[in-house]
Amino acid sequence: MARAVAAVLEGPKNLRFKEFEIPAPGEDGAVLRVEACGLCGTDYEQWLGHMAGWGGGMNIIPGHEIMGYIESIGPIASKLWKVKEGDRVAIEPIIPCGHCEDCVKGNYTRCESDKGYGLYQNITVAPSLWGGYSSHVYLHPRTMVHKLPSDIETDVMTLVNPLSNAIRWIYEVGGVGLGTTVVIAGPGQRGLLAAAVAKRAGVSNIIVTGTSGDAARLKLARELGATATIDVQTEDPVQRVAELTGGAMADVVLDVSAGAVAPILQGIDMLKRGGRVVLAGLKGKNSLNGFPVDKVVLREIELIGVLSAGWQSTELAIKMIESDPAMFKSLCSHTFPLERAEDAVRTLGRETRDGNEAVHITLTGPSVGGNP
Repeated sequence: MARAVAAVLEGPKNLRFKEFEIPAPGEDGAVLRVEACGLCGTDYEQWLGHMAGWGGGMNIIPGHEIMGYIESIGPIASKLWKVKEGDRVAIEPIIPCGHCEDCVKGNYTRCESDKGYGLYQNITVAPSLWGGYSSHVYLHPRTMVHKLPSDIETDVMTLVNPLSNAIRWIYEVGGVGLGTTVVIAGPGQRGLLAAAVAKRAGVSNIIVTGTSGDAARLKLARELGATATIDVQTEDPVQRVAELTGGAMADVVLDVSAGAVAPILQGIDMLKRGGRVVLAGLKGKNSLNGFPVDKVVLREIELIGVLSAGWQSTELAIKMIESDPAMFKSLCSHTFPLERAEDAVRTLGRETRDGNEAVHITLTGPSVGGNP
């Protein structure tokens, strides 16, 4: 029987390669041959062990930004998903149960079952292949499957998931639009994509903040649509937002910074009355002290946490990439084969540098003859 190879996170900073049987798809499931898996900040937090107490914990196959080709599929799944063997698809990280209160209301990103890919089930849950750091992934009958165009480069196509997140976080949840001002805290992959989404939505002022070490990323933010960037280590970000908006301040602040809590406090001060803070950056063990509750209450500030994207935002992301794939190519900084998964994660976390700023990392399936 054919076997899959996968990188298993057995402990913090401890990836080990293992082989697994490739399961039969059954009538209502499928098996995906992984073409590639994108990496985001959550992958690095997971690798560090900061998410060991959440979701699937350890002894897990990471990777939640998954795309590939349908290798085998049951007749029921093929009919429901409208795909067949050989089709190129992307899958959403969350597997909704379809029955809990949030699923019934259409809010399946909050599904109570906590099932999904890369973060949720570890290898003890049959058939083990639940993550994109693998040659194959089992597709559960309730997987959200999106058909992809066949003519777009792999690294660009792996941006579907983070772009769909940016669309949901800044457009659907943030509510930005014509004439509004948005501040994006954190010029990583998702922050840069959020700037591109804000430009597409017609936002008037798109302000991206970062540190002095983010100079290359801030430059890229301006190329993607940011009207201004702020180095928070050399400028007062709140004062600068006031200057850039003529004192009107921001309608929305999207925090996608990793680990830092200062952007949340600064974000509250950047907002106009009734403004909204959208929280999407994980902070690990860093707690937020000195939270200005009275300021939030008296100025009717909204704080909303967001986790992932949904069906509509994923479809919009695919269309946005199709319309201008060249625009997104500048974000694709590194590509590694599966056998170099640790190098990919270390590059993402800026532990390893090669002179090329790490923005979007793509992990492809095993290279030919390159079983780890």
